[in-house]
Amino acid sequence: MDNLNFPRVLCVDDDRDILDAIAPHLHPSYLVELATSGAEGLRLLRQHPDTAVIVSDLRMPGMDGSKFLAASRAIAPDARRILLTGCDDMSAAIAAVNDGQICRFLTKPCAPRTFLAGIEFALSEYRSEMANRSAIRQFTARHVLGEDRVTGLASRERLLETLGSLIDERNLGREAVGTVYLLHIHFVPPFAENVDSAAVDEWIRAIAEQLTRKALGANCIARWDKNVFAVFDDLPASAPEALYRRGQDLAESATSSWEIGSVYVTTEISIGIVAIAAGMIEPQVVMRHAELAEQEARGNSGAKVALYTAETGAKAEYQRDVIRSLRKAITDGELELHYQPIVDINTHTVHSVEALARWSHPRYGKIPPTVFIPLAEAAGLIISLGAWVLRQACSDARALLDLGFPRIALNVSIMQLLDTGFLYSLYIALEESGLPPSALEIEVTESVFAQDLDRVRSILLDIRKLGVCVAIDDFGTGYSSLSYLNQLPVNLVKIDGAFIRDFERGGEAILGATIDVAHKLHLETIVEGVETPTMLAQARSVGAILIQGYHFARPMPLAALAEWHAGFARESDEQSTQSVAMRAS
Repeated sequence: MDNLNFPRVLCVDDDRDILDAIAPHLHPSYLVELATSGAEGLRLLRQHPDTAVIVSDLRMPGMDGSKFLAASRAIAPDARRILLTGCDDMSAAIAAVNDGQICRFLTKPCAPRTFLAGIEFALSEYRSEMANRSAIRQFTARHVLGEDRVTGLASRERLLETLGSLIDERNLGREAVGTVYLLHIHFVPPFAENVDSAAVDEWIRAIAEQLTRKALGANCIARWDKNVFAVFDDLPASAPEALYRRGQDLAESATSSWEIGSVYVTTEISIGIVAIAAGMIEPQVVMRHAELAEQEARGNSGAKVALYTAETGAKAEYQRDVIRSLRKAITDGELELHYQPIVDINTHTVHSVEALARWSHPRYGKIPPTVFIPLAEAAGLIISLGAWVLRQACSDARALLDLGFPRIALNVSIMQLLDTGFLYSLYIALEESGLPPSALEIEVTESVFAQDLDRVRSILLDIRKLGVCVAIDDFGTGYSSLSYLNQLPVNLVKIDGAFIRDFERGGEAILGATIDVAHKLHLETIVEGVETPTMLAQARSVGAILIQGYHFARPMPLAALAEWHAGFARESDEQSTQSVAMRAS
């Protein structure tokens, strides 16, 4: 029911006879609520927070009228308040008006005509305030929300409004509506948190200006999110090849190197394209499809452009299903850890073993971590997943120590590392398992170099103070360079397997330089991805000592690790015996 046409009035007085006398004069123009105490009045207000006018007697046992009206403001802040008072309480009533607690007071006894006039006065104030707010909302929606504050481009709301209008118009004639291009701009490396926001705004405006020049003739150009822009062409959809070319042309407006404040960054762009077919109704659905296509484009190699198709929707549904299942799998303990040894090729002994999460889905079978870990990050599950890995790895580590593995390593995502509860969870996992801190190694990817280095350094120092080893994983392929190695308190550098795979195409030089610099900084190195005898020989040729890869062992369950280790130990003994025999001869 419309509260302006049928306003609700609450009357509070501890004298029931007065309430019974008031009510007939308010019906049927008002919805009337009656209460005999302040507490009852507050209960009724919680049921009807849209109450327009509140009338209360001043003198009531327990909670008096002044306290009741003050408390009512938290529940019904827009209501207008009238205080009923005797002549001897006039000073209290005047003070309440001056404080803004009430809009007027009425003296008792109060004639019905005077009472109704007071109600109408309060109601006129209420209606005027509500009408002003409605006008402000309409003005804001039309003139402020329609335009992005920073760029002057259309806002998200204006784009949806434009799409909706054109969809309605063209659906009448069963015409195709046009095409939306969603452009997501990424920083390489990502911004540190302390970049000046005014400088970022200036960069956003520069992007908007270039995009406007590139998108001449577009029906609407909008800022969809922080670093996301949308271009809506209302021309009939072209062939997919033409849409891709248009998307790549728009990408040139943002793909460049920029100086933002005192930071130099390079930008990359991923573009999702939606050809809006006749019959498509909801603009929100159009933009959701554009976001799904952009997410797919982000994972593409080469040109990061993707056109929404039925397969895109199916993939999104698969990902949603996987995320739902993963949430349950973490809670119900359906994941397991496999372990891959790291070998010292000089002594032919095991240096450590890395814990790797594995998941067998009841419907989809084995889902690789390259699929479910990014989804866990996107869905906000990575911290709970990481906490499970930490607890399970520390629990398994006692058996691993007994098998002769001196250290267990596990990956920690940057989101988990920066979580305020991580250090405590690490301490608890060590305490509950009884694992010596020196037997644990925490691996963080080189994406930490794209964060606030001072904050990351402080966290890693705290980990080191616990006695836990710290390693940089996948070094060399993303944001890092050799100059970063002395900036963080790490013990070990794991060099990405891409360099051993490309050994003869520049990988040799990078491997050798990284190993040399790390050794001079007294850091251990592990070469990852060694799969063949040739790769092992290449790693050895550049001074590698610690090796991880399929050449020695694939990741395996804990039970299989014991059998592998027994065979590896026998092989080591045989090699040692042969070496002694050769020296003796």
